[in-house]
Amino acid sequence: MMSHPEHESFGEELFLAGEQVLPGTYRQVGGMREVRLDHEDFLPASLDGKVACYMRISNTWGQLSAGNSRALASNLQTSKV
Repeated sequence: MMSHPEHESFGEELFLAGEQVLPGTYRQVGGMREVRLDHEDFLPASLDGKVACYMRISNTWGQLSAGNSRALASNLQTSKV
């Protein structure tokens, strides 16, 4: 039986430590480490002797809640006018 690579179950592209990637937020596979890049840069090594694999995440909970807070504040300001 043919086995599929583990990363296919994520449905996302995987990036290795040392790989140059576009700006964004990346989460280390198998861990909770998140790396936020403001410009095109290289993903960091894990420094634990293992190869670090990352997947790009669209939004963190903090980014989503910050966006909701801004939208709520904007709605409140326009309703006062």
